[in-house]
Amino acid sequence: MSRLTCVLIASTLLGVTACEREAPPPPAPSATAQTPPPPSLQGGLSAVAASGPSSTGPAQQTTPPADPTTIEVLGYEAPTDPTWRWEPPKNTMRLVNWIIPAPEGAEPAELAVMHFPEASGNTTDRNIERWTSQFRGADLPVKPVIRSITVATMPTTLVELRGEYLGMGGGWHKQDYAMLVAMVESERGSIFIKLLGPAQTVDAARASWTAMVEGLRPVK
Repeated sequence: MSRLTCVLIASTLLGVTACEREAPPPPAPSATAQTPPPPSLQGGLSAVAASGPSSTGPAQQTTPPADPTTIEVLGYEAPTDPTWRWEPPKNTMRLVNWIIPAPEGAEPAELAVMHFPEASGNTTDRNIERWTSQFRGADLPVKPVIRSITVATMPTTLVELRGEYLGMGGGWHKQDYAMLVAMVESERGSIFIKLLGPAQTVDAARASWTAMVEGLRPVK
């Protein structure tokens, strides 16, 4: 075998070995391939806004008020008793919620401020009928005590009920209960200030509840 032939064979073998050790280069990108455009910022913000809470509804008091002697809701303020214990609202209809301490030997009551936009079924008479149906007397049907007053130029209906409280569904019974409700016809819709609990506790808190209702004023 000539010297030239040996050199050519050796060069060929070295080239094959080098190709086996090197990884093949990645394929060149296609000239027709396109990078997807980034998502629209406006679309993302719209999606977040659509899934978030509505800004048109009244805001609930999810933290205790800074001043325990006053509360502000729907552009109105009212005096409150600092002995009331604030707690988070139990449902979306309640704007503010308190537990009312009980006299010795009694159980606590509950006070809530609620807001209802005007609707066909949201009338004073229908609400009084609904609340009355939640109470039962010993022998005769419970009759509500109803009184009308004006609070800061707003027509207000006061309702008082006493007896055995059956609850919303009538599934449980509480003897000697009382309910005080003020229905305030505000420019933002009906504002209900409702005190419910054992009659002894409700009676003890009556003066503070009355001061709250009668002291309701637009925020200056």
